[in-house]
Amino acid sequence: MNNKKLKYILAALLTVLLVFGISGKHDDAPTSQNVADAATKVPGKGSPSATPIGLFGIYMNTGFSLQPTDQYTYVDNPKTLTTATAHSVLDILNVLGNDHFQWYQSTNNGVTWTPVTNGKTANLTVTPTQTGTVYYQQSFEYYLIPPVFLHSYYYSNVVAVQTLPDPINATALNVTTDDNYLYNNQSTSATTHAHATPTPANSTGTLQWSIDNNNLATIDPTTGEITANTKGLSGTVKVTGTMINYKADPVTASTNVEIGGGLNDQTVDQGKTATFNIKGNFGATPDSIVWHKVDTNNKDTVISSGTSSSYTTPATTVADSGTKYYAVIKATVDGHLNTITTNKANLNVNVDRTPKVIISSKMENLTNNDGNTDHELTNVMAGDQAKISGTINDENADSNLANGTFSLTMPGDISNTTLYIDGKEYNYGMPVPDGNGNAAITAKNIDFTSQKQHTFELDFTSNTATNKQFTTTAQLSGKDSSGNALDTYNGEGLTLDFIDGLLHADANNVNFGTLTYGDVGDQVNGTIDGNYLLNVTDNRRDKNAQVITLRQNAPFNNGSHDLAAILSFDNNGEMTQLNTADQQISSTQDDVSVPSIGPNNSQTLKLQLSNAAIQVGNYTTTLDWTITSAP
Repeated sequence: MNNKKLKYILAALLTVLLVFGISGKHDDAPTSQNVADAATKVPGKGSPSATPIGLFGIYMNTGFSLQPTDQYTYVDNPKTLTTATAHSVLDILNVLGNDHFQWYQSTNNGVTWTPVTNGKTANLTVTPTQTGTVYYQQSFEYYLIPPVFLHSYYYSNVVAVQTLPDPINATALNVTTDDNYLYNNQSTSATTHAHATPTPANSTGTLQWSIDNNNLATIDPTTGEITANTKGLSGTVKVTGTMINYKADPVTASTNVEIGGGLNDQTVDQGKTATFNIKGNFGATPDSIVWHKVDTNNKDTVISSGTSSSYTTPATTVADSGTKYYAVIKATVDGHLNTITTNKANLNVNVDRTPKVIISSKMENLTNNDGNTDHELTNVMAGDQAKISGTINDENADSNLANGTFSLTMPGDISNTTLYIDGKEYNYGMPVPDGNGNAAITAKNIDFTSQKQHTFELDFTSNTATNKQFTTTAQLSGKDSSGNALDTYNGEGLTLDFIDGLLHADANNVNFGTLTYGDVGDQVNGTIDGNYLLNVTDNRRDKNAQVITLRQNAPFNNGSHDLAAILSFDNNGEMTQLNTADQQISSTQDDVSVPSIGPNNSQTLKLQLSNAAIQVGNYTTTLDWTITSAP
């Protein structure tokens, strides 16, 4: 019974091993591969296999990830041909499988190929004994137990080892890598290869490789294969190639390779967008790229599906700070679906702590608000009751404004003042004079930590009885929680036009110039010292109808002689002859301001000399203007 049981176990095990042994039949086997010609154009033992496809340094199918390269040497100087292999996901599942190598050489330009006796390893060191060119090609199979029926051979490119009569030293070196970004968060280590091109190209030196940080990645000193860590350690490594010359100083060159999880953390200012870009080399076109967002409560949400290798967030808010983003990339290679998941990159949002204080203000004359606007009171008289009200709003919910002092500068003679903050009467104490007859009414320590919007209202009685204009603005001086001053924020400009409530009139002199006998009978226009014959300013609030009369007190006289002349008021062509009696020249209706009298209204004075004897002299007369209420 025990023997039978053992037999069954062995048979079962053999079946598994045979499966893995023949599993090397792939689409990229020589029977179905697109064959690449050898760089040297020399036919090989077998047709070179297609280059395996690498997705971010993780290979998706089997083949040579590192091809051997042409080498130059001299007699008795050993040279090493190096290769590296990559394996499909299916091959990797066969954890007991191994690469089985065989090097071949040809000394007759590829007509015949013979196996190299010691050529059953990935690298082959040859030491030529004579000048000339020998061609080499490597093949490998991947298995644990040799396949019985189906073999799947992979062939490298054909390369030449050319032996020169004398050493040739390199004067310079150029170092590159297949990929400049390797992933550090996959179960399979990501790899790439470094390459060096010497100057001159036929340099015979020996190439060595080194790396500056073995915690991030390691490098094979002979092949230049770079292997990233799988511990999630990120950074940049410096890869250096050194060519050892014959009896001369070596030459070196370097390049950098970044190690990471595919995404970099992003830091943006609040309100800006953030863009995450998948780093690394897309060796295969992805079938899909799905982007995820993980919020601060670890809730994972799909935010984008498609094939885009980048994702841009909406405008960021404070709530976005600390969220994470990652992408899941899927690609099909040789019929097998492969999945790569990036690291989770952090989004850091620089919170805008700058206060955004908006002060809105308006005014109202409670006694008489006719003709006023929210920002200008045009007819404020002594005894008027008025108020200024508004809101103070910090629109940035994340600002560092902790408290502030409200201030409103007013004329120093106002009375019956009451200040309300958020609808409650505020005891502001004594107003603070500014030295110009004005005083600031203030409210201190208005809290903005728990309440971002406040209202204010100032009620007052005006006592200004002169004509003047006053401007002010509501202000807030802010502080942060440590008591540091922030800024002073201003509302709209507010204008109060104070008036005395009276009607004012000023008459200007008129000059008729020098007249001669030639002017007799003509209507001569007088020249006014100002813009008007009568300047009128009507500050009355209650504007009842008015009548304007004009009279000439006496004839023009030079001190001893009256001038024979007629003085008339010309109202747009309507002539009124003046004398010692009051002559009505203008009138207004109720609720209409009394206008000024003058040329702007087509109103002038005209003088006509009579045909009489004229005595030379300077003649003057006086005009009386009278404004009275209409009956």
